[in-house]
Amino acid sequence: MTAVEFAPDGKGPFLEADGKSRRALNWFFGRKERLFWLLQCGGWCGYFVFHVVLVSSLVSGTLMSAEAIAFSLSSSLIGFLTTTIVLRPVLRFARRQQPGSLLTVAFSGTLALCVAMAGVKALIFMQIFGDAWIQNRIEQLGTDNFLMLLVPDLMPNLFLLGSWGGFYFGFNYYLTLRDESERAIRSARLAEQAQLKMLRYQLNPHFLFNTLNAISTLVLTKDGEHANEMLTKLSAFLRYSLDSDPLQTTTLAEELRALELYLDIEATRFGERLRIVKEMDEEALGASVPSLILQPAIENAIKYAIGSMESGGEIKIVAKRQGDTLVLQVCDNGPNAPNDPELLLATASNGVGLANMRERLAHLYGPTQSFSLSRRTPNGLCVTLKLPFETRSRIP
Repeated sequence: MTAVEFAPDGKGPFLEADGKSRRALNWFFGRKERLFWLLQCGGWCGYFVFHVVLVSSLVSGTLMSAEAIAFSLSSSLIGFLTTTIVLRPVLRFARRQQPGSLLTVAFSGTLALCVAMAGVKALIFMQIFGDAWIQNRIEQLGTDNFLMLLVPDLMPNLFLLGSWGGFYFGFNYYLTLRDESERAIRSARLAEQAQLKMLRYQLNPHFLFNTLNAISTLVLTKDGEHANEMLTKLSAFLRYSLDSDPLQTTTLAEELRALELYLDIEATRFGERLRIVKEMDEEALGASVPSLILQPAIENAIKYAIGSMESGGEIKIVAKRQGDTLVLQVCDNGPNAPNDPELLLATASNGVGLANMRERLAHLYGPTQSFSLSRRTPNGLCVTLKLPFETRSRIP
């Protein structure tokens, strides 16, 4: 297993936390080496205080005596150095092994250090407290065998080093799991963003082909002025569609300006056969909407309604605010709308653009949006979008 490395930009592993708590957690958990030293120093300082209050005072008989503090300080320093210099590298090596080898290395290393730690403590305590400490231990155990004199310290040492090892493995595996979870979240977001980009860039090539054919016709008829005007508008529309970030939103007013370029191009093709009616609430123009979200509905109306009517037809674009909801509609008066308009979404020939709109809305707004198709009376189709009324950019 490799060490967990978080983003170098300092954002840290906690993507979903907010405000000060996120910054504090990201700083605390953001670098493993810093986290280790914070926990190591803080933990052994806490152990020292606990040892002085509850252990050393019982040994010396006086709370906060010089002997009690020396006994606690030496025990804490021995534990700090043992875990830092010896046990940490042993457990770090164990973490890179298979489960069976990991347990073997961890347990055998911990047991060996328990004995070594007890021996070091005995030698240091004899230096601090003199022969009285060792004589007292000999009298208690009834033996002067040095190894036997270490037995009372083995269980406390095993508990201490075992607890340290448990925390070490626990934090490392938690950080590894946290890192993998955040990687999965980032991967899911990248995949969703890629899906959104694909949906936004899935423009119907028929529009481009028909426009270029119309320009070619104008050139052949030597109508250079209209051909140049149409080419300029096509260039501006394509530049907008490619330059605008599909992961960001734009204002409805800006969206309508881009659609004007598209409609002007189509008006050059259809002339007076194409009539546009707009019903816009002034308040709705400042709302944030996904870029080019209405273009597939307008293209669908032009291709399947206006294009099939010799006398031409009408496209009506509606935008209004209803409380916290923005309602957008694109309606036509074409004769070919089915009795069940929802069937259009299942038809590959004319449902791609409408399905595109529905999927983009679902990706961006989830259950807070709705997309519906309805038949107009007496003729025509209405595409209705309802999404949260927002005035700021949305990033998935």
